[in-house]
Amino acid sequence: MNSQPTTTAYHSELALCTLTDWALVSAQGADATAYLQGQLTADLSQLAENDHQLAAHCDAKGKMWSNLRIFHDGEGYRYLLRRDVREQQLTEIKKYAVFSKITFTADDNRMLLGVMGSQAADFLSHHFSQLPDAAQPLVREGATSLLWLAAPEPRYIVITDPAKAEILLCAKPEAISEQQRWLAAEIAAGIPVIEAANTAQFIPQATNLQALNAISFKKGCYSGQEMVARAKYRGANKRALYWLAGTADQAIAAGSAVALQMGENWRKTGTVLCSVMVAPNTLWVQVVLNNDLGSEERFRIEGDEKSELRIQPLPYSLDDA
Repeated sequence: MNSQPTTTAYHSELALCTLTDWALVSAQGADATAYLQGQLTADLSQLAENDHQLAAHCDAKGKMWSNLRIFHDGEGYRYLLRRDVREQQLTEIKKYAVFSKITFTADDNRMLLGVMGSQAADFLSHHFSQLPDAAQPLVREGATSLLWLAAPEPRYIVITDPAKAEILLCAKPEAISEQQRWLAAEIAAGIPVIEAANTAQFIPQATNLQALNAISFKKGCYSGQEMVARAKYRGANKRALYWLAGTADQAIAAGSAVALQMGENWRKTGTVLCSVMVAPNTLWVQVVLNNDLGSEERFRIEGDEKSELRIQPLPYSLDDA
């Protein structure tokens, strides 16, 4: 089971996922770049107009309130994050905004669709004149923003008004899928999914964000920067994000632990970020564990002695990150 598991759980000709578990925030104003530079781990001065960027928003101790995907929009930015962390994340990021020309707004006027599968590009090309790709990961058409993601296969996030979203969904109703498929793709891509249960628990490197170009070690100060830098230069981080896959009866909640086999015994370890039943009796888990584990390790779900999970390869390396 050390090899890549079957990905038929989310691979299909076309899947249209309404991403209601994700949410948008709009950050607008003349000071948007300067203010967000002091809050996020990414260097927004390097973010092109036709690109999007992963980043983390940390507290003063370097622990993440959330991770997010940010891009230019109007005079400022918009970013995506998990819906159940948005309220707290907004509270924290607004704390010093009174001194700057920036306004944060929870944006529920647009719908988020995840489009993936071998026919995703062909489907979208019937509705939009240009699609994003590796060279231009973000394109805009009218009120719609289209984002391209590379892993675990080329896929798209469509941010649009409800009327346009309805047109897309009605065009291929048989392709409408549960957003768990999109969550499975995030697990396979090794993109951390921070739920409310895990806010302010991890430094960004514990969730592999350094390997996803989400942390700048060259820009100026930002919230938690000292602790994030210490983790890099003093080797203070001892954890990493893993993808576990195998057999189990049911999914496991965010914030739970898994059990690691140690000889004849099992030891409770790690923190689950999210999990998905991708097929009957087949579970994928995203979990933060000690960063010295090998692919031969065996895990199981506590209370499910028949379950067996193994570490799967992620589409990036932590060696040089």
